[in-house]
Amino acid sequence: MYYKDEERIYSTVPSVISQLSENSLESQVSSSREMGGMHLQKPKMINNKQVFIIGNGESRIGFDLEKLRDYGKIYGCNSLYKDFTPDALIAIDERVMHPCYWSGYPIDNVCWFRDWDPMPGNAYELLTDSSMITGDPNVDMSDYTYSNPRNDSTAFVLHGTHKDQAESLEKEVRELDTDKTLNQETYDLVFEAGLYTTWLNTKGDKVRNIGPCSFPVEYRHTHAETYEQFRDNAPKGAILALNAGPTAQLIASLKEEPTEIYLIGFDLYSLDGVVNNVYKGTPGYLGAGGNVIPSDDFIIEHRDLFNLFPNIKHFKVNKHPLGTDAVNREIKEWKDIPNLEYLTYAELFGRLASG
Repeated sequence: MYYKDEERIYSTVPSVISQLSENSLESQVSSSREMGGMHLQKPKMINNKQVFIIGNGESRIGFDLEKLRDYGKIYGCNSLYKDFTPDALIAIDERVMHPCYWSGYPIDNVCWFRDWDPMPGNAYELLTDSSMITGDPNVDMSDYTYSNPRNDSTAFVLHGTHKDQAESLEKEVRELDTDKTLNQETYDLVFEAGLYTTWLNTKGDKVRNIGPCSFPVEYRHTHAETYEQFRDNAPKGAILALNAGPTAQLIASLKEEPTEIYLIGFDLYSLDGVVNNVYKGTPGYLGAGGNVIPSDDFIIEHRDLFNLFPNIKHFKVNKHPLGTDAVNREIKEWKDIPNLEYLTYAELFGRLASG
């Protein structure tokens, strides 16, 4: 798996491991699901100075997200669209973005997808030649290609991982993973070559292209100083493509210019040492017994965004008070951040009700 930022192509261990902690890998199956029956985003908005960003930690199971609608914009991550319609959905991996589009969801609902660059339909055969994915022009590409029906579409979006790249990255991760954090199920799920194609709806959609890194191209001029800080604060050579949750936080900060951001369902840790995700065990996700993935990258990325937007008050919303258990805890790396506060679910609704 790789991400590119500007002219560089990245294939780094930290980005792969941190992606896995969101468990954001979708089912690798072709889909011709009809584009009907989808929930639509509501145009009504009372207070856009408050933004709620929804993660997929299991602490939010039973949390009624609909109750947030009258208080601010709702940004969601990855497979949330299967159960709930946020005001904006952020997805960054091909195994999420393409199946989401195939479902019909982005036709009527705003989505932010990374590197979502349409290409003319007549380029498809050239770009999906087997030598592009395996280095062998004689390989049966049906084993590597995943797509929705073309119908009368004249444009498509393509993402993929070359077989040699996948094998090289798997070797790199195995060498780094000396503590055997990742089990075989994880390797089987992640390090698989493939091309993901989406034939675009001829009548249009509501997908917005983030670009190659997490700071959307369209905001680099209007928020030039912030973009400079975003680049300068990153370690030398680091990827500027963040995980889905921090990417949602960044986009919401730029687009909505809120005074407050509430992070809900960002558990970061696990109660029992196994995967903590609402969608675990579903197609394309790690199974219910999969190893928990370290949250170091997520913690650093959120911390850097707290600091990047000092005028936004941030709230990490937990189900229970701090110190209750491994999930409901104070994050030590965030201890001295002045614009961060912790709330319980009860305190959140009390705060919203009081205005």
